[in-house]
This record gives sequence, structure tokens and C-alpha cells, in this order.
Amino acid sequence: MAQKGKYRLNPETLIVELKAEKHHRLLKALGVLLGGAVLFALYVWLYGHVLGNDLPKTAILKRQSADWLSRLEQMEGRLDRDEEVLSLLEVRDDRIYRSVYGMDEIPAQVRSDVPGVENRYPALAAMDRNNLLRRTAARLDGLSKAAYVQSKSFDEVSALADAAGDKAAHIPAIPPMSTAPGSFTLTSPFGVRSDPITGAGKMHTGMDFACPPGNPVYATGDGVVILVENDFYGYGNHIEVDHGFGYVTRYSHLSDMYAYVGQKVRRGDCLGTSGRSGRVTGPHLHYEVMYRHDYVNPAAYMDLDISPEDYAAMVRKPFRR
Repeated sequence: MAQKGKYRLNPETLIVELKAEKHHRLLKALGVLLGGAVLFALYVWLYGHVLGNDLPKTAILKRQSADWLSRLEQMEGRLDRDEEVLSLLEVRDDRIYRSVYGMDEIPAQVRSDVPGVENRYPALAAMDRNNLLRRTAARLDGLSKAAYVQSKSFDEVSALADAAGDKAAHIPAIPPMSTAPGSFTLTSPFGVRSDPITGAGKMHTGMDFACPPGNPVYATGDGVVILVENDFYGYGNHIEVDHGFGYVTRYSHLSDMYAYVGQKVRRGDCLGTSGRSGRVTGPHLHYEVMYRHDYVNPAAYMDLDISPEDYAAMVRKPFRR
């Protein structure tokens, strides 16, 4: 009995053959695909779960993750080095540069505190289980803040240095009179002593240079004369010089005074002569140094062992009678 269906002539064999139906071919193709899928699933299961290997995509993601972790660790190392260098700059800035110019230190909280930094990166919370990204980002914020503050501090110091010029010339750094032998005798240093008139213990706020009346008295640093006055019951004839940078010097119990208020003086300019005016027991120069309104020991700012020749070389104006 002939099979139902469509027939066709095979051009090679010249035999009439039954033509296969399309749905038979489709079923065959689906069977091949299904078998391939089963084999692929079996391969994945054996490769991953049985042999313990990562799938190619997973291996790629793990390599990328390890690469980023390595980069973050390198960044952490660089941050450690940068923070160490910046810390040294901060110490040098506070203890040397700002101190030299009489500026206050910058508090540590001002240098590196970044308010709200712990809540600044909410998008990283879901993907950053060990907080490495957020911790690195927070350190970068703190380092950026500290670097900005340090840069502004250097700008302030630089501006003050430019405006001040040569500060060394303004510091009261030499004795107020010649160190030639016989010029003076130090009778009372800075500190607590018995008052020579009352005998009571009292703070002596300067140094006393006992000498004959008429010894030249010189400015110990560059500055501007801010006071020329006579105090009959105290300092007698005395002169005050503002040197800037917080320094003021006072020259007391003078005989003659050559300076005037508002006069600009340089180190070594003759201000007057020693005497015994005011409240004294004998002729001498009472010399004081004030720094930021506090009395300081003048001996810390001068070298009494300087040779008379070197001292004379610093005196630019001749003594005037």
C-alpha cells in the first residue's frame, strides 16, 4: 500500500522518493538542541560543583575584583606615605614657621576634621561589605582637607614674611651698650630679687647695667619709637621702641634722650645716654624686653661676650652729646 504524502524525483538516483514532512525535521532539530542543552548543563555541573572550578565569567569577575582590591591596597599605602609627609609639614609649620612669626598653632581638628564624612557615600554601602571603599574615600577627604589647610597656612606665613622683610634685624638681639671692658657691670639680672629700696621681694622685669652717667645707649633692633617720657618716681627718663612681631624694648633711667616718638630706628642707633633719673639708688641702665605684652629675660636675646670691635661695627650713628 502506498504511503500518503508528497513524492519527489531524486535527480541523482532517478528514483521517486517520499518527501519528508517539515514537522519531522523540526522535531529532530528540537531533539538535537535539547540534547545539547542537557549535555551543557551536565558539563557545567561537573565542572563547577564536582571539580570545584569557577565558570569563565565568574573567574573573570574574580580577577577583576582582585585587581581592584590590589589597587585599593596600593592606594592605602600611598595614603600612609602622604599622611606621614603632611604630618611632618604640619609639625614644622606649627613649631617653626608660625612660631617664628608669633602666629598661633592650627588645632589638629581644624586641619583634618571633615564633618559628616561617615555618611557621605551611601551608594557604596551596598557594594562595600568590608568598608574598604568608604574608608579609603574618607581618608582621601581628610587628606584633601589637611592639605588645603596647610596650603592656606603657608600662604599666611609667606604673606607675613613678605610684609615683614628681614625679621632678624627687628629682634632685639644685642646688648644696649658697648661690651668694651669697663663699660658696665651687671648688677641685677631678670627675676625675683629684694627691692634695693624697700628690701621686699619683687619681680625684676629687666636687667640692670651699672655704669657711669653718659654711657651711650643703643637700640637693640630695628623698630619705631613709641614712647619718650619722664617718670620721676619710676623709670625716670625712658624710651620705648616697638620692633614689631610682638617685641617692645624699654631703656630707663636715662640722662639724655635723643629719640622722638614716631622715629624709625635701626639696630645700633644711639637713643640717649645712661643716667640716674627716676627711682634709683645709683647710675645705671634698666633694660627690658617685652614679647606679646609679657616681660621676658633680655639675656636670652643677647650675647654679652660679643667683642667690642664687632659691637662697634653694628653702631651706625655716632654718639651725640
